[in-house]
Amino acid sequence: MKARSLYLAFAICVLAALSGGIAHAGCAMQRYDRVVLYGSADDPDVLVWDTRIRMRGYEDGSFDEMNALLPHARLTPPGTRAMIQGCVSGYVQPSYMKTPDDAVGVLILSGPLRGTYGWILGSEIRALIHPVHKAP
Repeated sequence: MKARSLYLAFAICVLAALSGGIAHAGCAMQRYDRVVLYGSADDPDVLVWDTRIRMRGYEDGSFDEMNALLPHARLTPPGTRAMIQGCVSGYVQPSYMKTPDDAVGVLILSGPLRGTYGWILGSEIRALIHPVHKAP
């Protein structure tokens, strides 16, 4: 009986580790990837949300709901660097997009929000490409 309980506890821990905070298969970016944040050409700033639930409520909500949720977001300038902490594929369905967007948890690495954790839309992420160095 004791061995069965230990096995069950181990299985629960493994499942929790695999599902919590790790990027899911549908996400383009993986945990610990370094990225650059950039909105759109019309509005390049990015809203960094304190929770993914509020981010989804803002994207899916009415004008009044959006205004009520806005104090839970911080504006970060385009080009801010971040590190992926987790991803939930297809979590947000903005009314202006035909397909669902990912909710991506990030750690801000540069700018005024450096050291802040938050959630952003997957469409606001650009891969950080390092230049290839040629030997002299």
